[in-house]
Amino acid sequence: MTGVAALARTGMLTIAWLVLLPMLALLFGAMIPIVPWLRIVASDIVPNRVTWIFLVAVTIAVIAWLAHRARPTALTRALLTVAGVTAIGATIVIVHLLQVAAANEAEIDLPSTLSWREFSEAAQPDRSLVFARPQGEPLWLDLYRPTDVAVGPPRPVLLVVHGGGFIEGSRRVGAANMRRYAERGFIVISIDYRLARPDRPTWNLATRDVRCALRWVVSHARKLHADPDRVTVFGVSAGGNLALAAAYTVEDGGADRSCGPRSPSIAAVIVKAPLIDPLASWWRPGELQDQQRLYMTRYIGGPPEAYPARYAALDLRRLVAPGKPPTLILAGENDPLLPIASVEAFATRSAASGNSVDLVVLPYAGHNFNTAYYSIANQLTMETITRFMNLYSRRAPVS
Repeated sequence: MTGVAALARTGMLTIAWLVLLPMLALLFGAMIPIVPWLRIVASDIVPNRVTWIFLVAVTIAVIAWLAHRARPTALTRALLTVAGVTAIGATIVIVHLLQVAAANEAEIDLPSTLSWREFSEAAQPDRSLVFARPQGEPLWLDLYRPTDVAVGPPRPVLLVVHGGGFIEGSRRVGAANMRRYAERGFIVISIDYRLARPDRPTWNLATRDVRCALRWVVSHARKLHADPDRVTVFGVSAGGNLALAAAYTVEDGGADRSCGPRSPSIAAVIVKAPLIDPLASWWRPGELQDQQRLYMTRYIGGPPEAYPARYAALDLRRLVAPGKPPTLILAGENDPLLPIASVEAFATRSAASGNSVDLVVLPYAGHNFNTAYYSIANQLTMETITRFMNLYSRRAPVS
């Protein structure tokens, strides 16, 4: 072997190791979530990019096999072994995600999972407008409408409440997903709500903003060609807490009538990685405890010992009672922010009360498990949500 060839071989094998080892570490972090911080990064990346991990691992395995055939060494043998282990690990993750998809009747297009498009990319709303001005602060909403919205009967509505720990976030997050739901025949309305600041906790304000948006839907239903009695509320993380609170409670007499004449009939509720029990989230140990406590402090006004009544009032388990809307909950098995145990307990208690509750737990997944638009996790999410909305939102309203 010439010096140039030997140098090229060494460089190629070095690059292969540099690419392979981080991927193996990510798989390990997602499949055995015990290494601090690695498990958090891995539980977000792996569900979104596992098919790329598999493809790269197989490619490196082929390279290692060719290099080993040309000149067997301990290094090429080790590279071939590690690449094989990585490919097998990725296969296990893919198979498990596909099993969850199949259990929820979600068809997955595997070749498309290699796309790098994010779930907020390449999509814009049809219109943006202000729906309320509480204390002079403009609250905006984005409209995503089916192209044939004016044809046929009024359309069901999907009202989307974004996440962000009650202190940040944007109604544009997940725009590509929202456009997809509009293409499936739903009028999608993604809303702002008042975000908490150091000088303004919003524990008693944000849910009002969601209710105001629901009333706005009723008052503008004719213009939107929307059916106010077939509204699904969808919230993510902090928005999941607000969505459940708004949909599961009856407004008191102090509701802002300027938002609209009445609240709509809630056909269904869908939440992803929702905050269920603020107290459990406050005390949950882990790398992100300080971040979660910052969210709670800003939103509620301080720690549990200072505001025990507020924390208790915001625990969604207290809202469980017969007669709640059908609810779909999607959650990551390894969510580092919101305890999966609280979600499971909520689903179990609600089902025991006679309500229809579907809980879909994604293995190896963390808090942001579906940010890649064509990933298995996001295809599963979109298909499951669409099926759920078709099941409940498209039903004729019950008088």
